[in-house]
Amino acid sequence: MIELSELSLAQRMFLLAYDPARTRVAGRDKLGLVLNAAALQGLLDAGFLTDDDGRAAAAGARGAVPDDPLEAAVYARINESGRRRTWRHWVRKAEQRAFGTVRDELAHRRVLRLSPQRFLLVFPYQSVTLRHPRLRTEAVGDVRDALRVTLVPSRVPREHAVSAVFAHVSGMRTVLSWRERRAANARVAELSVLVGPLPTALRKAIRDKQSSQSGV
Repeated sequence: MIELSELSLAQRMFLLAYDPARTRVAGRDKLGLVLNAAALQGLLDAGFLTDDDGRAAAAGARGAVPDDPLEAAVYARINESGRRRTWRHWVRKAEQRAFGTVRDELAHRRVLRLSPQRFLLVFPYQSVTLRHPRLRTEAVGDVRDALRVTLVPSRVPREHAVSAVFAHVSGMRTVLSWRERRAANARVAELSVLVGPLPTALRKAIRDKQSSQSGV
């Protein structure tokens, strides 16, 4: 039986975005950015990338490929770019593909069940069902544990801290209510310092997308 510890950061964030009450993935407008940020964080933490004055730089051994499909795709783009670009650039790059990449891998690993459906009997889409709801329950619990002010930030497991910070930055309502998110502002600021450059990059990428959508 698969355990939560076997999932990548991006896969954790996908589970957190799932709304069990409505049996669908919520916040699709920002989720691609969140998943890309999680993939970048995974690459940074695993030593495939380093931070070069606010820019992502490849650091993995020649020929090394991350196990996670989204991390592998993001890493390949960075390697092929030939230029060192900001973390925000890579959070935004190909964000629309990230959802399908993570969803399909979770289905392949039998974490999700995908069922072909038709909206209004015309438009095809894939409905998503969790095969193991306990994985999402554990992931939500990890976020809430990370946000407990009684626990010293440096002692919070890294995956828990990253999940909590990204859920907060992206306003993931499937995990935190508006009041909970507001109450956690100071705690998230503390955790963000330990996480590194990705929380700021994700916040800016979300702001960019919202500005473009509003025509500002």
